[in-house]
Amino acid sequence: MLIDAHCHAHAFSDAELGEFSKIRIIAVSEDLESSRRTINLSKRFNNITPFIGIHPWNLESVSKGEIEEVFRLLRLGVARGVGEVGVDGRIKRSVRKQVEVFKLFCKVSAELDLPMNIHALNAWDQVFEIMLKMDVRRALFHWYTGPIRLLRDIGEAGYYISINPAVRIQPKHRRVLENAELDMIITESDGPYNYKGLRLTPTMISDLIEFISDVKGVDKVSLEKIIERNFERLLG
Repeated sequence: MLIDAHCHAHAFSDAELGEFSKIRIIAVSEDLESSRRTINLSKRFNNITPFIGIHPWNLESVSKGEIEEVFRLLRLGVARGVGEVGVDGRIKRSVRKQVEVFKLFCKVSAELDLPMNIHALNAWDQVFEIMLKMDVRRALFHWYTGPIRLLRDIGEAGYYISINPAVRIQPKHRRVLENAELDMIITESDGPYNYKGLRLTPTMISDLIEFISDVKGVDKVSLEKIIERNFERLLG
């Protein structure tokens, strides 16, 4: 089965989700409302694995109570992981709060042994160091476009990166794919995000597998097995 390790399933209609039934999806959330919808979707679609959290872009608009409710839901065991959470270094005015909240999510991840689905644009090194210090054991750096030099450390920590269909048109993501070891790669769509006119959806995963296969020089069947194995290890 194909793997989409980072998808905003809550933003798709039920009809669209039905079209993705043969793809194993980690559904990430952005706030309390989407976290609740993600949990609900996982009860109705067998291929959806729910991750809940607060996206760093939303921290300026959510209340402390909403954040605490997401923590409560995580401790109730209604989700399989934490995400989408992290730090976006481009939003300078809220970086301090982002780091503060991210550390709280890392603490919950470590306490409950839950995998994390990470957003770390312009903050790759900082986020990685926080996770190591807080004993996060399993994590995915989604749509990794960070430093090539950090790939080795990410792999040695037992963490993973995801490759997005945008790899076809984003040079820095292509360089990541060329340099990353296969045992740390998982596929994702980040759907239904729009990137430079490209509407990303899980249906693109099949073509993405073919592209990765060509770049890495490995046959598609073997590649799918490797990615599925990485996916299972991420989930634990």
